[in-house]
Amino acid sequence: MKRKLCITQVVHNFPPVVGGIETYAYNLAKGLVDAGHHVKVYTSRTPGAPNQELWQGIHVHRYRAVARPFSYPFMPGLFTALLRDDCDIIHAHINSPMTVDLTAMVSRLLNVPLAITYHADALLSDFVPKPASFHKWLGQIYWLSRHFAAGVASRLIVTSPLYLETSNFLQRYREKTSVIPAVVDPFFLEPLGESSAIRKQLGFSSDSQLILFVGRLVPYKGLRTLLRAFRRVHKQNPSAQLVLIGSGPESSHLRRLSKQLGVANSTRFLGKVSREVLRDVYSACDLFVLPSRSRSEAFGIVLLEAMARGKPVVATHVGGIPYVVNHGKTGFLVPPHDPVPLAKRISRLLNNPALCSKIGKAGRERVMRKFTREPTTRQLEKLYIKMMK
Repeated sequence: MKRKLCITQVVHNFPPVVGGIETYAYNLAKGLVDAGHHVKVYTSRTPGAPNQELWQGIHVHRYRAVARPFSYPFMPGLFTALLRDDCDIIHAHINSPMTVDLTAMVSRLLNVPLAITYHADALLSDFVPKPASFHKWLGQIYWLSRHFAAGVASRLIVTSPLYLETSNFLQRYREKTSVIPAVVDPFFLEPLGESSAIRKQLGFSSDSQLILFVGRLVPYKGLRTLLRAFRRVHKQNPSAQLVLIGSGPESSHLRRLSKQLGVANSTRFLGKVSREVLRDVYSACDLFVLPSRSRSEAFGIVLLEAMARGKPVVATHVGGIPYVVNHGKTGFLVPPHDPVPLAKRISRLLNNPALCSKIGKAGRERVMRKFTREPTTRQLEKLYIKMMK
């Protein structure tokens, strides 16, 4: 009989907050719950969400953040809660230094095995521009913080073999690092809807060509490059529309830039949407674009979601993206920062519906074969049992 484990996951944010790490943490927790384990998630408070709840079988505990420097919550109550916790395994996440450090301290004090998912070689400049001297000082603290937590951890987890091979940080911990890929929520693998009906429901014309981006509106996502590429695409394809889903500090600048480039009337900023609407927009679009410019993009779960809805993707050759996108088969990879090759790949797909269909079908098949919850959960179970011996 399989042993039922008690797993405590610590993550800086959790749904209903939307983001890549949040989605990863949810899929991890939900997969383990469905496999029969007891899972608690310790995270920060979110307006409108209860401080404690049993949600989809996951015991969620939310703690007050007294400060959020660089969007990372500092939760003093987390330390006390973890000290009182009783679990077999603690699973935390880098890149949130004030969360993972507290967790590592408790792991050492209580002698509870700690697993850490290493999400990315994140650069602070990707999120909050500051003077170079300040970056250098803060970067050193962040470097020490990550190494402390990684040194305490029994195992590190990275989401792609490519990232393990190319991360300078991970080379020191290579012997205790396992590759377990991120997965897609089965919600996005449900049968595909009829796109024309969905377009009508969402207010898009039936003859428009929809280019979709989903993610935080932050500098490293490369959205300025995408807008410049879209101006080129729109000149050749006047029916093309760019749809941006997400929010963030770049929003106002991107709106101004779309006006300066003359594409504001063909660019729609939808902000945050429900996952039901998100799935519908994936179904309605012609193709998906992820133009990230930095190693902060270590995987790109939104790529899996788009591929799961049968859509071709165009993404940049950075971070872990080349592991997710099979160039020429499930999508296309282009260099970052350059709107010209990005525009060419987008236009090629828009002008070739048969190619879109072929690549989209191959992408959905790849997701169903390689990036679903069940095999990942089995890998995690084996890893946890090994850590406890």
